[in-house]
Amino acid sequence: MQSLPSLRLTAHLNAVLRFRVGVAEATAAVLADDVAHHVVDPDDLLGLDPSAATPMATALPVIATREPEMWMLALPVPGALAPLRGPAELNLAAVEVGEAVVAAGGGLALVPHAVGRGVQWRAFRAERPFAPPSSYDAERALSETVLSAAETLTRLDVAAGPRPLAGGVVLAPGYSPRQRVAADRAARLLMACDSALSSDGSALSAHEAGVRARELRRLRAAAADALCAAASWM
Repeated sequence: MQSLPSLRLTAHLNAVLRFRVGVAEATAAVLADDVAHHVVDPDDLLGLDPSAATPMATALPVIATREPEMWMLALPVPGALAPLRGPAELNLAAVEVGEAVVAAGGGLALVPHAVGRGVQWRAFRAERPFAPPSSYDAERALSETVLSAAETLTRLDVAAGPRPLAGGVVLAPGYSPRQRVAADRAARLLMACDSALSSDGSALSAHEAGVRARELRRLRAAAADALCAAASWM
């Protein structure tokens, strides 16, 4: 889950805003083990060369000045786009890859696309997004969903899926220990749900398979909300 480039960019843009890391340190953390990151700005939202891909080291200082309050992580899926509010071009691009970074004040969002061993970010116009739940509220909702889903799946006697593996999420400096724990837990559950949804869990009937998938999707949504909240609030 640490491979999510939008998670890394959201956390480190927020850390730059709070003066917890410098731009050079943030850029290195966003790149992580990737070969390179570039930003394309075809609509001239950032004042970058619209005809070329700008290296992240050059683009990130410009991006960081475009939002004074908070950068938000989005992990949209069809039917659940929050915090994104459009326009449609942004929503479609973000759903296609399952992630985006959006300025809390609106005006700008960035969507990553893998290009070989690198990442190319596309700048999009963005409406002011919905505010995410507080990290505390998202954690509580996730805990309640875990208990509810476990009860339903146990009653049906079908497998939820493999136990969550280590998420490996490392937030930027400045995040509280509680947020770090919450992000790691949410990431592990998100990975486990994605893995479990790829099989029927040995369900014995179409009804059981349907109930299992419904509970896993509900749990995945709660985990995504918790991860977004942990990364967005600082």
